[in-house]
Amino acid sequence: MNLQLNVDYRTNWGESVWVTGDIPALGCGDRTKALKLDLFGEQTWKARIELPDDTKDFTYRYFIRHENGSEKNEWGNGHHLRTAPGVKSFEIFDRWQDQPWDKPYYSVVFTDCVCKRHSRALPAEVRNGEMLISCDAPMVASDEVLTICGGCDVLGNWNPAKAIVMSDAFYPTWQAAVPLQGLPDEFEFKFLVMKKADAERLSQPDFTPAETIWEGGSNRHFDHVPATKGECMIVAGMRFVNPKAPWRGAGVAIPVFSLRSEDDFGVGEFYDLMKMADWAASTGQKFIQVLPVNDTTMTHTWTDSYPYNANSTFALHPMYLRLSEVGCLKDAERQAYYDTIARELNALEDVDYEKVNNAKNAYTRELFAQDGAKAVKSKDFKTFVDSNRSWLIPYAAYCVLRDANGSADFAAWGDMAEYTPEKLEAFVKEHQNEVNYHCWIQMHLDRQMRHVRDYCHSLKVAIKGDIPIGISRMSVDAWIYPRLFNLNSQAGAPPDDFSVLGQNWGLPTYNWEEM
Repeated sequence: MNLQLNVDYRTNWGESVWVTGDIPALGCGDRTKALKLDLFGEQTWKARIELPDDTKDFTYRYFIRHENGSEKNEWGNGHHLRTAPGVKSFEIFDRWQDQPWDKPYYSVVFTDCVCKRHSRALPAEVRNGEMLISCDAPMVASDEVLTICGGCDVLGNWNPAKAIVMSDAFYPTWQAAVPLQGLPDEFEFKFLVMKKADAERLSQPDFTPAETIWEGGSNRHFDHVPATKGECMIVAGMRFVNPKAPWRGAGVAIPVFSLRSEDDFGVGEFYDLMKMADWAASTGQKFIQVLPVNDTTMTHTWTDSYPYNANSTFALHPMYLRLSEVGCLKDAERQAYYDTIARELNALEDVDYEKVNNAKNAYTRELFAQDGAKAVKSKDFKTFVDSNRSWLIPYAAYCVLRDANGSADFAAWGDMAEYTPEKLEAFVKEHQNEVNYHCWIQMHLDRQMRHVRDYCHSLKVAIKGDIPIGISRMSVDAWIYPRLFNLNSQAGAPPDDFSVLGQNWGLPTYNWEEM
């Protein structure tokens, strides 16, 4: 397989363009084995690569390397080449990817929620003798499609009714394949947006789309003659020039613990966000912003209620678990006992933080004693642990050590005060059941929060999170990565109209040099 890479980039003196990728010919991600491109003219960099015919799809990235050793990277997830049986020659015209001015459109708020594509088209086929055109357009609404139209017969001669509808299979990247045989050596074109319903009727005689939105800017110009009409030419890296006014949306900010309902256990839970999303959608709002939902359990008292003093940057707070979705106790008397506690706590005007968390902890421990042996053997549990092992196992061990020592201050944990992977492994083996309990809790929290997120996204309502400015001095992060923080320093804020003496948040400052 022959691969010809082309990318325009105007370098400064001492700079050159390199490419790396996840295949052996491009170093498998090792930049010491990256391939240097050759400069043609003022700014066109090229490289010809011979690959095995059985090469599968792969991702690659360009980067700039200076003679002094410094490097500059592209923005985004890299370039992706889809290979296909029978295609032996690819000629690719890429564009260097700087951070786009409309970067927010590329966030999951838009790609997975506001503009989510609920049904995708089939991918544009990669074939010999065709040009595969790619364009990034994340702002295209779910009831719209991106099309391409231009000054030649193949592209409709600027008639939107004859435009080519692009595939959203890899949204926010849109793709369309056009035959090289019908394209002139030089032509102009533009992308335009039209309603999906109109696009489905373009093949009907005398049909004219009711509404079309041509991209802004001058016409795009293409004048690259393919080496052979039998190759597959790829023109990639373009971005839709959005002529519309920037998107605007309103929302509401509220702590999860304040979203109380009759289904709760004395405190607002993740599942209550679905009712909040119903209300937000009915009032035309697009966001629900919540306070941090990380686990803050340090002392098992009300002092743990401060949401900005998390014990983990990853773990969710067990307080937000909907117990009925985790399971029911087989002992009817014990289940009735906890049901009574739930009604009593729900009847309180304020959240009783200690009673809520202690009762939920007691219930889940009884439930784990009942179902835990089976649960930890399940595929879901094993997959969750394996996917999150780097933070989950240290967190679970931290929780066991905190409770066993009656303190979250790891300086008081004896031999475990200083973390090492070897000590952690030995401790986990010795306390496997307790470690599994905390992993099991996090699995259910993750499952419930994902369910809530998916429900909110179905209503096109996004959940906007909040995070502390730093980590807690007595967190699992400080325990396992002490070198990344100045544990003898504390972050805060200077005096202002809201706090004339300033604020001391008690959070260690970051050791930026080590990071």
